[in-house]
Amino acid sequence: MKIFYSTEVFLPHISGVTKQVDKLASYFAQQLKHQVWVITTSTTGEYVEEGNENSYNVLRLKSYPNPFKKNLRISYANTKIIAKILEEYQPDIIHLQDPVFISQCLAKEAHKRNIPILSTQHSSMAFPLAYLDLPPNFNRWAQKTLTKMLANFFNKYCQLVITPSQFLKEEVEQGKVNVPIKVVSNGVDLNIFKRNQISEEFLNKYQLLDFINKPIILYVGRIDKDKNLETLMKVIPSVLKNNSTHFLLVGDGNLKDRLMREVANLALTNYVRFTGAIDAFNEDIVNFYNLASVFVMPSAIEAQNLAVMEAMACGLPIVAANSGALPELVRNTENGFLVPPYAVEAYTQALGTILANEQLQNKMGQQSRILIADHDFINTCQQLFGIYTAVYKSLSR
Repeated sequence: MKIFYSTEVFLPHISGVTKQVDKLASYFAQQLKHQVWVITTSTTGEYVEEGNENSYNVLRLKSYPNPFKKNLRISYANTKIIAKILEEYQPDIIHLQDPVFISQCLAKEAHKRNIPILSTQHSSMAFPLAYLDLPPNFNRWAQKTLTKMLANFFNKYCQLVITPSQFLKEEVEQGKVNVPIKVVSNGVDLNIFKRNQISEEFLNKYQLLDFINKPIILYVGRIDKDKNLETLMKVIPSVLKNNSTHFLLVGDGNLKDRLMREVANLALTNYVRFTGAIDAFNEDIVNFYNLASVFVMPSAIEAQNLAVMEAMACGLPIVAANSGALPELVRNTENGFLVPPYAVEAYTQALGTILANEQLQNKMGQQSRILIADHDFINTCQQLFGIYTAVYKSLSR
């Protein structure tokens, strides 16, 4: 089978979606021996065709600076180029990973050629609006309008829509989608994310030897506005008042420098460490999870969250916002605590409770490993292959 994945943003930029697309493309190319292409924006601005060690190919379309995110680019994909690509490679199925420029253009041209089209909606409509600071009433109107526009796109071009969570499925349904919607978890590789021993080499590499003398509260993810890290910054001094602990934030983003200055202004640099960007496929990611005592995710608009699943696979208790799709992963008082997204005292109490009780910490960590078993990435790929096959056959009749 010839499979196209489309995404406006791809590696080397690190996000849940870029990691997911790489994992899917790698698995279908390497393990199942399909021909796979990822269609995305160029990092240089010019059209580039790339191969990689994971046996799939990347077609990077001409791109321009993103006016909203200085470290990203966008394509404004040219229909003639997309048409040429489709004629040259003749894909059997197209799996869109966002509804942005490349995916819209690809869907339009593929629809003309009767090529099956699926789309995974990875994020809530609250995600792009998080960067606009709209008044509440206008924000609700904008979210409703975007959801309807998304539904129109799905209805016009797609045979099927996939969401990673029930929460997001219900949100998408509000736009009156007329095609089937299936929930398929993004999954986590349980052969990679598991309990392991931390080497001294790793600790030296990240200068953490002086940091492991206390329990570590870990955050992994982008350091951006939509992650509600402003709340976490208020939680940190509140937790440190009554708990002997350290905070470790793994990731990069537009807010990192500002938050580092804030930590410095609070005189907390001995207690809070920022690692900066870490290669998503570096085994060090697993080591960070294994270094921690508890994982925290304050984002209020998650559509699933790969980092939470990775932390669960590594046996960590989770303190997360009781919002979005996070309650589908975190069961309150079983493998962690769910708290109101912006309630500093609730985060403080939940984190303090886990830090103060090693038996509870271990029990919740064990429950995390049990609950995440249903999200094995192999299961995700098997479900998707079944969907690809069924949709391809239905349109080929």
